Amino acid sequence: MNLKRTIRPQDISTLFMQMGLLLDSGVGILECMQSVQTQNTSLAIIIQDIVKNLHQGLSLAQSIAQHKTIFGELSCALLTLGQESGTLPAILLTLSAYFNKRAQNKALVTKALVYPSILLCAMIVAFLAIIWFVIPPFMVLFAELGTTLPLYTRVLVWLYESLQTFGLLIVVVLACIAFASKILYAHQSSFRHTIDTYILRIPFVGALITSQEAYRFSFALSYMLKGAMPLDKALPLASLSVQNRALRERYNMLLPHIKNTVATLSQALKTLGLLDPVSITLIHAGEKSAKLPQIFESIANATQRESEQKLDMIVRLIEPTLSLIMGALVVFLALGVFVPMWDMSANVL
Repeated sequence: MNLKRTIRPQDISTLFMQMGLLLDSGVGILECMQSVQTQNTSLAIIIQDIVKNLHQGLSLAQSIAQHKTIFGELSCALLTLGQESGTLPAILLTLSAYFNKRAQNKALVTKALVYPSILLCAMIVAFLAIIWFVIPPFMVLFAELGTTLPLYTRVLVWLYESLQTFGLLIVVVLACIAFASKILYAHQSSFRHTIDTYILRIPFVGALITSQEAYRFSFALSYMLKGAMPLDKALPLASLSVQNRALRERYNMLLPHIKNTVATLSQALKTLGLLDPVSITLIHAGEKSAKLPQIFESIANATQRESEQKLDMIVRLIEPTLSLIMGALVVFLALGVFVPMWDMSANVL
């Protein structure tokens, strides 16, 4: 069973909140893990495994690192740092807020894409159904009458014959490609980096992803700096929150760039082209006033609103585009079926 698929960010957020509150009240780590509650059966299995690892002498961070695919690299790195610095309760509450925000963002994206997805699926099913059930009777009619078929009709006939001959093969090949791509994306870093690079080049989508990743980075960094974490430790950890591998590679260059060129954070961000000019100006002001945590929190809020606006714009573009495509397909089908009939009527007259 794929546990990752059944565990939501909100489940992890609730777990980390319980752990943070229990540890902050003085409860020991082992007792804490034995006390936390979850309604998610997959997460309950993982909690039992963490308790078993704690009994065997592993630390909390080491136990959770056994399930890195569930909790993420950022969580594992922060928990290790929290144990070393004695700030584990605060780190857990920070992670709880982070996963809660991830859950909200995921719900927002899902809600926005539900209608376009249903419309697209309905359009594809309707088109294929017409090709499969409506075209064959007309093919027989046109063959009996010996009518010269126009281009529209010949294309429809070709589509029907292709589906009849290669339909199952096409489905199998597409399924294999999708499955192989999913496996490679999950386990082959170079393949994922390549795909993520191309995704960033897609109009509108690339800009949306860039905004979302800027939000994740700013949100994570603001909480770390609020916890008095040094910038040289906070930057690599905040970069782990960036999910697009092509962008993460650039965020990972921040600290080396600062050290090698003796640049400030705002200068490094500007050179690497990671944030917009307004955000960089705010960060520059925050460096002078020692208010970087508040500045990055403001940037996170601003980029979150920007992401929502871009997502709304994409959805607004998708809906009329799909409607236009559907209309074009209907016209194409109508021409393919009725033009030969009009030609036959004209010949009879």
